Amino acid sequence: MVDIPVKKYRMRRARKWLKKKLVPFSMRAAGVSAKWNRSDLAGFPLASLDGVPELARYEYSWLSQNGEDGIIRYLFEQAGYESRWLVEFGFAAHQCNALRLLVKEGFSGLLIDGSDQNVDFFNFAARKHGIDDRARAIRAFITRDNLNELIASSGVPREIDFLSLDVDGNDYWFWESLDCISPRVVCIEYNAGIGPDLSWTVGYDDAFQRFSQHPSGFFHGASLAALEALGKRKGYYLIGCDSTGTNAFFLRDDVEIEGIPALTAREAYRPHANWLGRGISEAEQLEIMRTMPYEEV
Repeated sequence: MVDIPVKKYRMRRARKWLKKKLVPFSMRAAGVSAKWNRSDLAGFPLASLDGVPELARYEYSWLSQNGEDGIIRYLFEQAGYESRWLVEFGFAAHQCNALRLLVKEGFSGLLIDGSDQNVDFFNFAARKHGIDDRARAIRAFITRDNLNELIASSGVPREIDFLSLDVDGNDYWFWESLDCISPRVVCIEYNAGIGPDLSWTVGYDDAFQRFSQHPSGFFHGASLAALEALGKRKGYYLIGCDSTGTNAFFLRDDVEIEGIPALTAREAYRPHANWLGRGISEAEQLEIMRTMPYEEV
């Protein structure tokens, strides 16, 4: 049986708690705001990535976690903008998929998170950068029953350009329930540890908390195959994943980009680079996942 790593996650959470206690809000918020001043990449796409397959060739991070900023930039350069509206569930004010679109591309947006700190930091930085008239964050614990009302009551139009969903748990169920908006591009986190073939998700739970469910954080989200099937039912096709095996990208059926075909989960799948880097093989990750109470969908 593979040992499930938990110590590093616990230490990381302890460091965050200690920083929150010791460093004043104003200093931490100013640090977040300063990151939004970072220069964007010129000369896009990178010539050095010529020949790299699929979406990975466009990756770079302005303030996204991995290379999502570059992928999103490329998709919209090819597909064009329409509403310039976005919604993001689950974000950090210093690092999320919405920031470049809001700061660099003039998007309007609604960001939702359960953390007071993330929301306060974002709204502070939005005021500092003069975008608070079109971009705001709200604190809410979303459920299948309230997510549509939260969005609709915030003035978000039905037709939006971009949706990012990363809540470390009920991602599958929230996307399934979401019907008040129709995004053209969707970015959603998947659980690469389950592999490319199994159609699994965590069971729905209003109070789902990733590290409360299991201190390793391995029990979360849905497999790529589950999200591919759900996307098809909702009118979306899978086009690829980022190279770290974190996020999957979908286009609405009426959005076509030359050279970006529909892919199966097996074709698009990328393993979890972070877990591989810790010496946990794909087979070992799946062995761990099989000990956890996922549901087949």
